[in-house]
Amino acid sequence: MPYIGARIKRIEDPKFITGSARYVDDISVPGTLYMAILRSTVPHARLLKIDYEDALRIPGVVGVITGLNIKVENRPRNFPMANDEILYVGQPIAAVIAEDRYKAYDALDYIQVDYEPLPAVVNPEKALSDDVKAVEGMSNIGYRRTYRAGNPESELSRSDVVIETKLEIGRVYPSAMEPRGLLAIYQEGKLTVYASTQAPHYMRKFLLDAFRDYVSDIRVIQADTGGAFGSKMFPYPEDYIVAYASITYRRPVKWIATRHEDMLSTYHSRAQIHRIRAGFTRSGEWRALIDELIIDLGAATHGYYLADITATLISGPYRVRDILVEVYGIRTNKTPLDQYRGAGRPEAAFVYERIMDMAADELKMDPVEIRRRNLITELPYTNPFGHKYDSGNYLHLLSVAEGYYRDFERRAEELRRQGRRVGVGLSFYIEQNNFGPWESASVRVKSDGKVLVIIGAAPHGQGDATAIAQIVADELGIDIGQVEVSWGDTELIGEGFGTYGSRTLTLAGNAALLAARKLKDRLRRVGAALMGVNYEDVIYENGYVKDAKTGKSMSLKEIADALTSNLGGTWPHGVEPSLEDTAYFGLSDYTYPYGSHVALVEVTEEGLVKVLDYVAIDDIGLVVNPMLAEGQVIGGVIQGFGEVVLEEVKYDSDGNPLTQTFSEYWIPTVMESFNVKWHYLEEGKSNAPLPAKGIAEGPMIGVLPALTRAIENAVGKRIMGIPIDPSLLIK
Repeated sequence: MPYIGARIKRIEDPKFITGSARYVDDISVPGTLYMAILRSTVPHARLLKIDYEDALRIPGVVGVITGLNIKVENRPRNFPMANDEILYVGQPIAAVIAEDRYKAYDALDYIQVDYEPLPAVVNPEKALSDDVKAVEGMSNIGYRRTYRAGNPESELSRSDVVIETKLEIGRVYPSAMEPRGLLAIYQEGKLTVYASTQAPHYMRKFLLDAFRDYVSDIRVIQADTGGAFGSKMFPYPEDYIVAYASITYRRPVKWIATRHEDMLSTYHSRAQIHRIRAGFTRSGEWRALIDELIIDLGAATHGYYLADITATLISGPYRVRDILVEVYGIRTNKTPLDQYRGAGRPEAAFVYERIMDMAADELKMDPVEIRRRNLITELPYTNPFGHKYDSGNYLHLLSVAEGYYRDFERRAEELRRQGRRVGVGLSFYIEQNNFGPWESASVRVKSDGKVLVIIGAAPHGQGDATAIAQIVADELGIDIGQVEVSWGDTELIGEGFGTYGSRTLTLAGNAALLAARKLKDRLRRVGAALMGVNYEDVIYENGYVKDAKTGKSMSLKEIADALTSNLGGTWPHGVEPSLEDTAYFGLSDYTYPYGSHVALVEVTEEGLVKVLDYVAIDDIGLVVNPMLAEGQVIGGVIQGFGEVVLEEVKYDSDGNPLTQTFSEYWIPTVMESFNVKWHYLEEGKSNAPLPAKGIAEGPMIGVLPALTRAIENAVGKRIMGIPIDPSLLIK
């Protein structure tokens, strides 16, 4: 059977269903020490003294680490621990290393910290004045950039209608099921690291840069990873501390975050403010946009690129050409910012779709019609900031979405006549993926004739191994049960980048496809030599090499047996006795999936939001496995619901976090979940041998504006930020 396009159940799932998966905390090594982190409880202070002598007296405590000042890429003040200045609540101050995890945490109570409080910077808009410093001696404006295309000021002045508003997107915590964790094992000058990560090669690179003077090499092994959503992309301060502790004490060292400290220290995301002026003609043509984008970077500036992504995609799928975006990346005394599912694209979509809905209201136009009048009609299309949208048919997909929208409108009207507060929302979005720049894959026939695929990407719950197996099984014409997929070990494959930005299937999938094609040619050559026939007469077909003239044939297993069964003799065949090939694949540009979401919601008098019906329509090119893609869509939509209605990391005016557990930070549960219907098109194929695009980020991008508009429509109040203020929802 052809596997590509089929709804194949995930081959990765049995170990999770049976409880045999091995997360970092499941890995047990004799002699392991445990680490606990003493974290700052104040948002901003001068660190004067740390007294840990009493902690060292506790039986079982091996040592305490403070002031670790090795260079760390893009982290607060480039140190893994506070050195002279505390910058946010949750920042590592000291680390206890002990024989027992509980003794390590108990010992934290015996460490005394003296500090001089400093005023905290909390509000990013007020921070623009630079009156109070988030970091002593540094401007609060940690990043500044201007994006300009055309003449937006002139076009705005000529516009018939100007939409002027401020939009806010709250700060969120990634909420992976498994908190972060690391096990480092130092042995004979080499460090082996087991990590909950989505990019083991990145972790190796950064750790090796930091500890090159301490170790000869570092091997990173990705343990089973319980989710990430972008939050486990780069090493964190704790990862460097664990590695340093293992090197220092010459023993394995393990650290697993509690949920509380994970919420304090795992990098947050979103946290954008947009001061908008958008100009339209009376016929609904979007002519100009001026946006002052303020992103709250927290105590470090490495998340600035999120604002760049937002700014350069702020036109979305629409033809507006005259745009000015002034980006301000602001330091505050909060947990630093970094990527989270969608990484800048959901923020952009929230802005341009809110603008579309407000313009529709102002011009008294149908929301579908105003989008139709502004949608890009010819692809490829280069947007004002140089992004080349590659393929698709936006108008066709919008027409599909319109069918659902009109049906939802009719149903909403019926329910309104019953006195219920019901609304409908629609969004149209564009996604950017294929972040890279490339990915690698090796395909090997093992001695038993089965096929092993090793990829440089690092799946962590998406089902990518199943999709990769489908691709290779189809290319080799073998049963999918004969294909095994492996990843996550920097010694299995030389280089790779990991799994993020909806890149895995496009890049690693095509690398696996090309490696399988190379392997087929290799099998023809080896098979021809073993059968004593001409290579030119040999074909590969469905797991066999066949000589067209003589009818001789050999299966994969027979070839593998012939190469590996004889321990004596010579090799007279004149071909390389290898059954493995490696390929690398990259594209010269990003790929751009797109889609539309339609939501029907009810808001009760008490302010409870119920989603009555929801449809997501996506075009991601070739869909390798609709079941896997649909799972990504459903998960992303529910996750987006949380961001619209429930989730926000909050701080008080002094910089103290108010959301430190799931009692204060609410995520959707089964009680808030709802059915999501998925409709997909395959018109927007990528420029790749396997013309697929990613789907993991798209659902999060489309859901934010669609749900916001539906809720706004239900309550009859303008909504300018997410999560939505509960007071707006109560009748």
